[in-house]
Amino acid sequence: MGYKLIFKRFGSLEKVWKGMETPGMSPFLHYDYMRFIKQSVTLFKPFFTRIACICPEDSDEILMICPMKLRVDFKYYTLLGDMQGCDIADMLWKPGVSEEEKAEIVRFFFDTLKDKMFLNRIPSDSPFARGVPEDRVSYSRNVEYVAVDIPEDYDAFFQTLVYSVRRNAKTHYNRMERDGIECRLNVYDKDHPMDNEMWKKVMDLHITRLLSKYSPGLNGVVGRIFTNIKWRIFKHDTRSLRKLSNTFHAVLLDKDKVMAYMSGFKTHDGKTIVIPRLAMDFNYNKYSPGCALMNETIKYLSRETDIEVLDMSRGDERYKKDFGGRSYFIKDFVVEREGK
Repeated sequence: MGYKLIFKRFGSLEKVWKGMETPGMSPFLHYDYMRFIKQSVTLFKPFFTRIACICPEDSDEILMICPMKLRVDFKYYTLLGDMQGCDIADMLWKPGVSEEEKAEIVRFFFDTLKDKMFLNRIPSDSPFARGVPEDRVSYSRNVEYVAVDIPEDYDAFFQTLVYSVRRNAKTHYNRMERDGIECRLNVYDKDHPMDNEMWKKVMDLHITRLLSKYSPGLNGVVGRIFTNIKWRIFKHDTRSLRKLSNTFHAVLLDKDKVMAYMSGFKTHDGKTIVIPRLAMDFNYNKYSPGCALMNETIKYLSRETDIEVLDMSRGDERYKKDFGGRSYFIKDFVVEREGK
């Protein structure tokens, strides 16, 4: 079969795009999530989003969607989802397209689009990752991600953790009790939406952590104003975490003060939660609030929900693996212009 590549407007693809969404698909590929990224890109680069579609040569039936954006200087393409706060980026496929045809379409895509591409955050088992032409790759790397399988029996699961993790958890809980820390977990989702007061507390902690750890040079008045406006108003992940119906927030509290929180999105089938954002209050460091948050969240998901996977996303931090996290890998590529 022959194919053709056409570019379509993002908004014109909503029906087709949503028809390609599968129950277990990453929530970062959902049209409703990508709409926030598209809005963010359009705000600063109004003419540089390009949604590539592959169709049969003699038809306008869309078999594959590849959401991309072009650099302002026209030097290379990146995927639309390759942004801070987004977990993965990838192509979308019409249901029923075979693995063999997917491979043919990916080959056609790279044969047709000869420009330089920075292709990051692609699942290593994706047909897109498998089809990147080796002769054009100048750089590639594997990036470790970590996911936790939620146990059916939390108590039995806790006993499988290494002794030092169990001992440290008990030590920190005892320390909180001794010091009068009233630790509890609040969970917010579609059925229990987060109120404005709690959202403000979560964002206050997020901004404080950004300024103290990641952006110490922005602690002046101007830097703080810039950071607050950027993260509270314009960031696509902040807006999507506040507005989408498939959001999930777990907040560890001491009375009414946020000790730590994690925020993310559920897949369509409700079996997986992916967490792109987590922060803790360093004033509670001696109580290890991050570990307590992980433990309480796993306990809640095991006892109260049908969630099967808590995907902690990018990074191999120790606390993720302490609680049974398993590694998987995402690919980053630089694909040079053909004929360079």
